[in-house]
Amino acid sequence: MLFLAKKWIGGLLMPLPLFLLIFFIALILLFFTQKQKMAKVLLLCSFTFILLISFMPVAERLTHRVERKHLPILQKNVAQNFDYILLLGSGGIADPSLPVNSQLSSIANSRFLEALRLFQANPKAILVVSGANLGDVKTHAQMMQELAIIMGIPKQQIIRLDKSLDTDDEAKQMSKLIRGKKSALVTSATHMDRALKLFYKYGTAPMAAPSHFLAKNRSGDIPSYYYIPNAYQLYKTKVAWHEYLGRAQNWVKRLL
Repeated sequence: MLFLAKKWIGGLLMPLPLFLLIFFIALILLFFTQKQKMAKVLLLCSFTFILLISFMPVAERLTHRVERKHLPILQKNVAQNFDYILLLGSGGIADPSLPVNSQLSSIANSRFLEALRLFQANPKAILVVSGANLGDVKTHAQMMQELAIIMGIPKQQIIRLDKSLDTDDEAKQMSKLIRGKKSALVTSATHMDRALKLFYKYGTAPMAAPSHFLAKNRSGDIPSYYYIPNAYQLYKTKVAWHEYLGRAQNWVKRLL
């Protein structure tokens, strides 16, 4: 129940729902009350904010600041004799009409590719996959295990954590496995800093192996049409915003 409440509150605090709610309140004030000035201010603020966070320079700046705290493991450094490769869950839908890679989200596939790259350079490592089912017929960990086996990782070198609901659960359960062992943590670049801090809380310190970078360092000129506000830039902002909210939540937990 607490988990669902957290998801609902977190979802409503995402940029688009939050500012659509403000926009709706502004319309109510505009048409049904005398508070015309407040209504117009709220309308202007909500419209301006949605416009800004859909604009590439704003979205990239917000995302880049979150993503680049931990550098990726480059190919020349990928062989590290890891004992464990920890692959955090990221969603999917168990649709039997699709191959398993298409059942998983794009984020999950990106994370998996990074874990596979590490495994190929460290073939004795144990791959740990995680994620509960959240109402689906399969757990996320099951789907990740299926994909790993298809891609050549032996079943006996995979550990499944089927009951982890969130990153805190994953960090707690995985830390019990990896204590005193050399391990790599694979998650999205935006998520990495918050995830590592949860592992530190449980007394372990895996090496960061971030994946799914959204904000790239460009070497060439940016085409002018990239500056048109669009849904993908809004998505980038949403991902960064989610991490800032997660950090705020962890800060409140520490205070309590």
